[in-house]
Amino acid sequence: WTTFAELVADCELPVQIVARFLALLELYRGKTIEFDQPDPLGPLAISWLGEPADGEQTSVTIEEDYG
Repeated sequence: WTTFAELVADCELPVQIVARFLALLELYRGKTIEFDQPDPLGPLAISWLGEPADGEQTSVTIEEDYG
């Protein structure tokens, strides 16, 4: 587990933070990571799940243009 704050600690611009969060949402959608946030508005923890149980490689395709 790691926190979102640790993942964005080296970001210099707010847009970099937004881009990383959107990338995490795509990974979550692909069932590659999971989130844990026990308290509302508390620290967001992220865990890597790795490959799915069926052994297939998970790929994430970003079709949206975020600007």
